[in-house]
Amino acid sequence: MDLQTVEALIRNYATPIGGAALILSGIFLRLLGKGVAYLILGVGILASLYLVLRGLGSGPNAWLPVAVLAAGIAASVALALALRALAVAVEFGLFTAGWYLFLQAVPAFLPAFPVLSSVAGASTWMGFSIVTTVASEWGARRRRLSRARGMFPGDASSALRMVRR
Repeated sequence: MDLQTVEALIRNYATPIGGAALILSGIFLRLLGKGVAYLILGVGILASLYLVLRGLGSGPNAWLPVAVLAAGIAASVALALALRALAVAVEFGLFTAGWYLFLQAVPAFLPAFPVLSSVAGASTWMGFSIVTTVASEWGARRRRLSRARGMFPGDASSALRMVRR
């Protein structure tokens, strides 16, 4: 096998597989980022509560433990929200790199598809990256809402819907 054949094989077959792997890792990162954000939130609140209970009654001011608890909860919430925003940014980066690798090999199979160095190819690449990120966010939000709706079986859920109205 010569070098040109190996390069063609990598460009046509290995590159799309690597791109698809990056796209899938972006989807799974969304799930992982949300779990880690909730973990940070829970640990931060529990640590703040521990500090408050440990120092209760031993301070110059009675409001100091309450202030420490409020600050700990606020810091945990801010860190969890920042981590979720960072996960979305990294997810977009993975989708961008994944679609670049995937779409780079498409002209070899579909000659009518524009090359990525053209305006049409670059627009397609960015469009797919943005749409995939938005669809991932929408899917995660929709899954969360559908899971919350089905928490109570049968008649209890219909009774809860009536109470909510």
